Amino acid sequence: MANLSEKKKKDFRRDKVLKHANQVEPTFPAFIAGLETYSGNWDFQMAAHLLRRTTIGPTIEEINESVEDGLDKTIEKLLDESESNIQPPINYQDEEDSEVPLGSTWINAERRVNDFKRRNSYSAWRVKQILDKTKSISIRENMVLFWQNHFATEATVINDARYTYYMHEKFRKNFLGDFKQLVKMVNIDPAMLIYLSGEYNVKDAPNENYARELFELFTIGKGPIDGEGSYTYYTEADIWEASKILTGWRVKRNQRGEERQYFTEDRHDSSLKTFSEKFGKRTISANGDKEHEDLIDLIFENDRVSEFICEKIYRWFVYYVINDEISEKIIKPLAKTLRDNNYRIKPVIDQLLRSTHFYEVYIRGAVIKNPISFSLGFLRQFSLSGIEELDVYEKYYFWKSRHSNISDQGQSILDHPNVAGWPAYYQEPLYHEYWITSVTLPIRTSHIKYYLANNGVRASQTDNNVRVKANPLNLIETFDKPEDIVAIVERLCEWLLPVQNEISEELKNDLVNSVVGNNSNIWEDEYKDFINEPDAEKEESLNKKLRSLLKEICLMPEYYLS
Repeated sequence: MANLSEKKKKDFRRDKVLKHANQVEPTFPAFIAGLETYSGNWDFQMAAHLLRRTTIGPTIEEINESVEDGLDKTIEKLLDESESNIQPPINYQDEEDSEVPLGSTWINAERRVNDFKRRNSYSAWRVKQILDKTKSISIRENMVLFWQNHFATEATVINDARYTYYMHEKFRKNFLGDFKQLVKMVNIDPAMLIYLSGEYNVKDAPNENYARELFELFTIGKGPIDGEGSYTYYTEADIWEASKILTGWRVKRNQRGEERQYFTEDRHDSSLKTFSEKFGKRTISANGDKEHEDLIDLIFENDRVSEFICEKIYRWFVYYVINDEISEKIIKPLAKTLRDNNYRIKPVIDQLLRSTHFYEVYIRGAVIKNPISFSLGFLRQFSLSGIEELDVYEKYYFWKSRHSNISDQGQSILDHPNVAGWPAYYQEPLYHEYWITSVTLPIRTSHIKYYLANNGVRASQTDNNVRVKANPLNLIETFDKPEDIVAIVERLCEWLLPVQNEISEELKNDLVNSVVGNNSNIWEDEYKDFINEPDAEKEESLNKKLRSLLKEICLMPEYYLS
């Protein structure tokens, strides 16, 4: 292994995964529901399913509120596009940055050649946004992740956190907006220009890097080869013509502010570009810095673009298998909705989340949580003591540590494996099975065990005695019957395990016994004693029992599902 190249190492690891993974995609029932509006019961299970798929780690309070609100109001909240005033990331560790003092933001500062501390800051800040429970429920953070996976980049390659931050902010501001316009913005986004060599694309030496991915990954998708140099929806010649259209764009590395790209006419190929029969042999004339927009308008004339992005939305929020029936009943109608609404994403998501298909029993609990949903979702769900006592710099240290944890599980927020994004959303036949390997599974289990340990997890970079730990008693006290351990187990299973039909009464009894043993009165007696005469020792005794119970539940395979 020591002598293998990095590519061969990756192939070796992939082969090991493939060896033990399912080789055949699962099948759907004989009949599947379509996009007709869901009219069934709106209860805790349905609300929990909706929030599990659209948010990250829904709390029991959020699910209860959704039940009370009903489906319509819940979706209205999830898809609310109101701008929120979010403070930008700050310098929390770089004492050598003379321009940006500790506690100040770097997003409009000059470039730092050694950029990794700003990237640390940004990755911590992204974790903060996901964990924030003060905001109303929203699909926004999940959609930001969706878009940055769709337009995948690597922050370490870009090597300028400012560019990565501003690109992702485009996704944040336009998370349910005009897909066509978003592609046009990405065409000339500084981060993308750097990542896919767009700034080196000049008329005398066109670079096909971005043009190829624009067709294959960002808009129309690569179909089977149907001729020499020809794919289903475009040809190699089309890529070449597109690359000429995209010439002339540069990046001002040291300029402050968001828009650092600029167009140079003398580096742009102003010749007439002629496309293949895939595009009706259409031509695009010289149009300066607007020419790249003409290219997108041409590509979007093909209905396949709308189907392609709807397939990716479906795989992100619903399920990874798209067979002929799913294509006809779900994808094509969604694509029509997208086209009918001038490529606005919101009507598509709205239609999908209201559909009967979305709430079918074989959809609920059918996918493996990605590392962000698993680890950060876990932290959102449970009351953690110690975080609020930290100063802002220690909080950033804590958030950065959480980012490192999910990166170790194969999902860095800032660095995708390559321009195709995370394999779990495109690589057949595994898809979401990629998240669970002999390396990542122990990391997941350790994460649960650490945070449910009685001494908690270190939260300070300088002081090992500063700990963050779960205090589940605070949560249990909001339940209807906190004195009843049977009712507590029932509620926790309903909340944390999406496949209720698989959770037997015998299993629930085992969970109860893990807390009270052979004495069914232990919990009730201790709880009532604490309520009557509360003190720290009694509180911690109850918390220990609850941590042990939660550890049993959260290490169950069902908790790994969404």
